[in-house]
Amino acid sequence: MTRDERAGERETERDEELHRLLARWSASPLPDGMDDRMLAAYRRQAGGGQPWWQRLLTASVRVPLPVAALVVLLLIVSAALALRPAPPAPTTGAAAPAESAPAVRKIETPVVTRTSLAGFQPVAEVTATVVTDTGERRP
Repeated sequence: MTRDERAGERETERDEELHRLLARWSASPLPDGMDDRMLAAYRRQAGGGQPWWQRLLTASVRVPLPVAALVVLLLIVSAALALRPAPPAPTTGAAAPAESAPAVRKIETPVVTRTSLAGFQPVAEVTATVVTDTGERRP
């Protein structure tokens, strides 16, 4: 007989012993009112007896400490920014400016409202002149 066969016989003996034990065993009867008590305990725990608004007002949410600290810090910073004094409004014309603005010369340019290319003749030769920063001209 091999080792596997012997292990299989022991398992069969254990199964038979388990079957005999289970055949002799019987569960104790349930106490009277056990179903009603279990249902009432479930309803208490699940909150079925409270109105929805009462459950909403008494609900709690678990928040990690770093998140709660960040929310409190943001509230403090936003309150400080909201309550700071407003900057003074600029005064108009009360004080003379330190430097007067240079005078701007207004040039009237004609406004073209209609154009026509009738009789357009292109130029015969195009020449470009480059003017540098120093004022030097190059053809």
